[in-house]
Amino acid sequence: MIRETRINIDGIPALQITCGDMPKGVVLFYHGWTSQKEYQSVRGHLLAAYGYDVLIPEAVNHGERGPIDYNSPAAYGEFWQTVFQNIREAPSIIKYIRKWRRHVPCAVMGHSMGAFTALGVMTHYTEFRTAVALNGSGWWDESDRRFRAALHIEKPRSYRVLAMQIQAMDPYAYTHKLAGRSVLALNGGADDVVDNKAQELYMEKLAKDSQVISRYGTYDGLGHFVTTNMMGDAVQWLDEALAVPVR
Repeated sequence: MIRETRINIDGIPALQITCGDMPKGVVLFYHGWTSQKEYQSVRGHLLAAYGYDVLIPEAVNHGERGPIDYNSPAAYGEFWQTVFQNIREAPSIIKYIRKWRRHVPCAVMGHSMGAFTALGVMTHYTEFRTAVALNGSGWWDESDRRFRAALHIEKPRSYRVLAMQIQAMDPYAYTHKLAGRSVLALNGGADDVVDNKAQELYMEKLAKDSQVISRYGTYDGLGHFVTTNMMGDAVQWLDEALAVPVR
């Protein structure tokens, strides 16, 4: 029986969705920019229907943790700071998962900003066997350049610090940490919010690494959305990736 519960993990509000007593895996699901955990409940329930327990944390600057003016000039920098904070908070969530489902394999997944986060968490924390990124990017530095070009964002004096933070945590620079694990990236072919090229280049780099299992897919004509087909492909990937014994 699927059950949804509101929990708090070291000050991080989250939704915990359980599928029953014998989950195939735990999926840590990150929501996108301007979204909140409740808006991802349907996706969490879908994953639970296929046998997965799901945790959906609330990101800073969203929902219970205080939404901001997402249209303000400062919002672009806050986007990246939210991603960084998600990654800094991941150890608390990992610790909770290990106590909750000690011997169950883990995956990390997200949409949009949540996909940026998922690939960062996958890169910097080895507890996850696989990542599923929906409409996101694993080459943050390139995405930053493309975001600023598309949005006509000038570089303020403080930009140098932000650029250094992006480069220091950029998954593209640490693909060697993914050895023995796997990544699925799915993007809308007509996405006008997140430029697909950065993700394409990131996945091309993974495809050249024989130690990483990767797959990249796009959906012709699809914008910045998650469809039933996309979720179906994600579930199939999780079923395959989490069923494989640890090397």
